[in-house]
Amino acid sequence: MPRGPRRWIKIFCYETLHGSVSYQLTEAEQSVWVKLLCFAGLCGNEGLIADHDLHPFPHAFIIHEIHTDVDVFEETLEKCKTEGRISEDGQGIRIVNWAKYQSEYERQKKYRGKEASQDPDKFVTGKYGHMVRRTGGDNDEE
Repeated sequence: MPRGPRRWIKIFCYETLHGSVSYQLTEAEQSVWVKLLCFAGLCGNEGLIADHDLHPFPHAFIIHEIHTDVDVFEETLEKCKTEGRISEDGQGIRIVNWAKYQSEYERQKKYRGKEASQDPDKFVTGKYGHMVRRTGGDNDEE
């Protein structure tokens, strides 16, 4: 299950500013929510905030890592559990719809790091060949 940490996560701009999070959580709680998403990304466990052995981090450790107040953290957890954003069990805190939130990241993963040389019939060789599509002849698909 562990896949490794991410350097970025996907956050929906409109939904973050105008969605239910904006009226269900205070500004401080919204900050904790976004930081929980980031921390889940760093954990590399597909939305599970836990160590690499899938043991839960103590709340005090998470509070320290995301630089927040104990009361705000606990209130945020309770509200997010009530609203179905997170669940918490013996493995840790889980972002409930992680796959939905990060679907674009997963969809694009297969394209990262591909070289134009993998498809020599479609692109011109040279420094900028990966950007120049061949036209005409047997190699033209249009």
